[in-house]
Amino acid sequence: MRFVHFKLVGPAVACVTLLILGMATFSYYGAARIDAEARQRQEALVERNIAFWTADVEFSLTAWTIWDEAIAKLDNHFDFEWTDRNIGASLIGTSRTRFTAVLDAGDAILYSRTDDSVKDRPFFARGSASIVADTALLVEDVRMREQVPRKNGIPDPVVSSRIEVLGDEAVLLSASLFQPDFGTAKLKASRAPILITAMPISGSLQNFFGDRFLLDDAHITPLSMVAPDRARAEVAIGAEGEVEVLSWRSPAPAADVLYQALPLIVTVIVVLLVGGFLMVRVSQSTARTLVEREKQMRHAATHDFLTGLANRSLLEAEYTTQVAAGALTVVCFDLDGFKAINDSHGHAVGDDLLKVVASRLMSATRDADRLFRLGGDEFAVLMPGISVSDAEAACRRISALLREPMSLAGSVVAIGASFGLSEVEHGTSCDAALNAADAALYQAKADGRGGVVTASKRSLPNPVEDTPPRKVAAGR
Repeated sequence: MRFVHFKLVGPAVACVTLLILGMATFSYYGAARIDAEARQRQEALVERNIAFWTADVEFSLTAWTIWDEAIAKLDNHFDFEWTDRNIGASLIGTSRTRFTAVLDAGDAILYSRTDDSVKDRPFFARGSASIVADTALLVEDVRMREQVPRKNGIPDPVVSSRIEVLGDEAVLLSASLFQPDFGTAKLKASRAPILITAMPISGSLQNFFGDRFLLDDAHITPLSMVAPDRARAEVAIGAEGEVEVLSWRSPAPAADVLYQALPLIVTVIVVLLVGGFLMVRVSQSTARTLVEREKQMRHAATHDFLTGLANRSLLEAEYTTQVAAGALTVVCFDLDGFKAINDSHGHAVGDDLLKVVASRLMSATRDADRLFRLGGDEFAVLMPGISVSDAEAACRRISALLREPMSLAGSVVAIGASFGLSEVEHGTSCDAALNAADAALYQAKADGRGGVVTASKRSLPNPVEDTPPRKVAAGR
């Protein structure tokens, strides 16, 4: 009863409890987790947008680096005037690049040019050699990627970039590999020239990215100076090689919503507690009703409604249990003269007779025996742990008890029974055991009714091939 009650109410109570606990702990865990996820998404978005912005700048350099004529004028036969006009002046004049340099196959400076507008700025005032030295890691990355076999046709750009901060000045440094496009010019050696560019970022870096990505209270500081509660994204390298981080005040949407919804949450918790208490009280009576109905339905499905004995649906399962435990004798019997009583006295008397037969069977058999009504006037008994001779004696006692007169509806009737027994051997199926007992029952009836016959192990006919199937009266 308690288990059924738990099955009925348990899920609902558990849901209510979990909901209340969830709402109660939301301020401690839920809001923090949602806000942390919002922060992670914003950090990923900022990093992705910075990468897209850098990729756009890198892609714009392909107009100068993937070019057959550049290979001819820089690698095959260096032409200073061509380089100054088509690389230096062209890049500085048509883009935001303010410094260009070309490195030869040995990574030595072949050409450089700084725009006059930035010569006095601290980053550019250091000179071409210092600026190129800052790109050493970028050049190394480009050289490693240069060794990867390239596809036929127009090559993909090979470029590496990073933002460098010097004081209040931020510059995007890029190293791009010169490559032929249509193959009219080819490299003299295995390594191509490299283009170095420096593009200053207008204004402060925090304003540049903060305004671009709508960040709240954006700052550029070394990683060690960033407070744990601030969102961050690595964007640059400092003059001493330290990582420079763009940090900003992370959003907290869940905490804001929680604060505004707190009165509603308290009200809902109170309502759920009251509703859960009422649900438990109502469910107790419902559970009792369901348990009783379930018992009735199970009994009706597995027992004969007239006699109360187990029906055929339980026979095979019970047989399997009993035969696994040891010796077992299967008995099949039916009533002699039942049809005549049914015809002469009516079905009501026949039904009452079957009830009396079931009662006498229960009183004449052991507690270990299992009784079944197979249908009509046919019954079966499973007798475990008994010899065949003892089973025959038990059947004779049952037969004698059944022959005693019965007073039914003002009439006195008497009835007999014929018995067929089958001693079960290891490995015998339920159907085979029943067919053997049924064949012995046929023999008992053929011998004059009222007898007890045990199936012979040597002469027993094959129940499938030699014995006609028994016809069972439907519904009785």
